[in-house]
Amino acid sequence: MGFQRTKFFSFFLIFFLVVLLMMMIQIPLSGKEIINLPQIEQNDNDLISAIISRKAERQFSGEPIPMEDLAKVLWAGCGIKRTQVDSISHATRTIPSAMGIYPIGVYVFSLRVNDLSPGIYLYLPEKHALQEISGEDVTETLSKITNQRVVQNASLVFVIAFHLEKSSRMNEKFAYLEAGEVVQNISLMAVDCGLGSYVIGSYRPDRIIEVLNQENIEPIVLMAVGKPLP
Repeated sequence: MGFQRTKFFSFFLIFFLVVLLMMMIQIPLSGKEIINLPQIEQNDNDLISAIISRKAERQFSGEPIPMEDLAKVLWAGCGIKRTQVDSISHATRTIPSAMGIYPIGVYVFSLRVNDLSPGIYLYLPEKHALQEISGEDVTETLSKITNQRVVQNASLVFVIAFHLEKSSRMNEKFAYLEAGEVVQNISLMAVDCGLGSYVIGSYRPDRIIEVLNQENIEPIVLMAVGKPLP
């Protein structure tokens, strides 16, 4: 009995030492080598700083934001970066789009933006302008649609929607990929402007369509933006 215990202990000790040795030389049990990558310098450039600083910010101060910041955030999301169409990618905006169709529209629910009345607007990338849809104050409406009163302290809420009339020309999955790219650009530019943002996961699409008075759209993402609490 004692011999078996000694044999088991010896086997366990050898196994432990082998595993420890492999960990020390950074070779996992599969035998594949681990390649260490160069470390990222946090202050290397503005983009790295923005990525590091970006987080879901749900606590807003309720202060208005400058119209200039709204313009930057909208441009980053899907604005025009060149007027000449790329012959290969068809890209003209800050994001790519399959076949250059750009089926995504960005609607602005303005709550507190300097020099912009509360209401609902559609961003027009080609003109870098806002088209008013409704002059209604949608603060309470947004709370009911999202079941979140925290949005009332935001400066604005973006509705990123798929224009369904363009779906016949492309695979719908590309619209969702494009919406994700819009969200990423908006969130990073918001950080650069000293703003916070978060994606609203729970909302009623039917109410969004009703408020926008648009039948041929599919809301994909709601995103709140505002000045974070100190």
